[in-house]
Amino acid sequence: MLRLGFIGTGSLVEAVIGSLQRGASRQHRFYVSPRSQTRSASLAAGYANVERASSNAEVVERSDILFLGMRPQQLDDALVGLRFSPDQVIVSFLANTPRSLIASKVSPATHICRVMPTNAVKYRRGPVVMYPRDEVVEDIFRELGDLIVVDRESDLTAVSQASAVMSSHFKLQNTVVEWLLSRGVAQSTAAAYVRSMFRGFAELTAETSRARELLIPEDYETKGGLNERGRRYLEEAGWFEHLTRTLDAIETHLVLKPSTVAGPMANGDESTAQSAATTENSCK
Repeated sequence: MLRLGFIGTGSLVEAVIGSLQRGASRQHRFYVSPRSQTRSASLAAGYANVERASSNAEVVERSDILFLGMRPQQLDDALVGLRFSPDQVIVSFLANTPRSLIASKVSPATHICRVMPTNAVKYRRGPVVMYPRDEVVEDIFRELGDLIVVDRESDLTAVSQASAVMSSHFKLQNTVVEWLLSRGVAQSTAAAYVRSMFRGFAELTAETSRARELLIPEDYETKGGLNERGRRYLEEAGWFEHLTRTLDAIETHLVLKPSTVAGPMANGDESTAQSAATTENSCK
């Protein structure tokens, strides 16, 4: 039985703990920090093996594996005065926060993994990207989604930045729903159709990946048909190039203005702080 401790109890940590309770990891003991108060109290009330600690120091003291689930800019405040042990494993959910920086905060602990799930881990879906390889940590996350262990920390950084399309994906879905509503389609019908359609698209993508086949857009359209017309319109409008430039901008933004992890951004730009915390998925 492992003792798993969580500093920070945001929505991602709540999703991870809830998902772990449905597998072999439910035999472990869980210790959660008192913030957020509502979520930590709810987790302790909902699971017999989850205990709400009185402080972050207590979480660290009682944990074999310690998960960092706060926002990157909260790291210093959350860890100040804490005493780590050399044999502790540190698992970081923090976006845009390299292992070298985390190592400087958790000494003498040196065993540090970065794990980037998305909130879909709540349903045991979606990618769970990890660096570096570690058998114990892999066993914890293996059933929570598509576990992807990368060989370079820079790969993990890149995929965490690519996750910044999540809210845009939901905006795309909502835009299609709104268009259907403008054509007189009932709300329940429009929402059910669009959500099911995108879920089906995801399954097609997964099947193609499992078969190690290329996903070719032209294979999913009829010559001269509606899908071809829509794709070509977006291509001619530069829509896909804009998406690439958006990811470039996110990457540049984070390189030029990394998280200070000591507090708000120096220029007070809330959007910068939010981008740097992309994974609360990351951690939010």
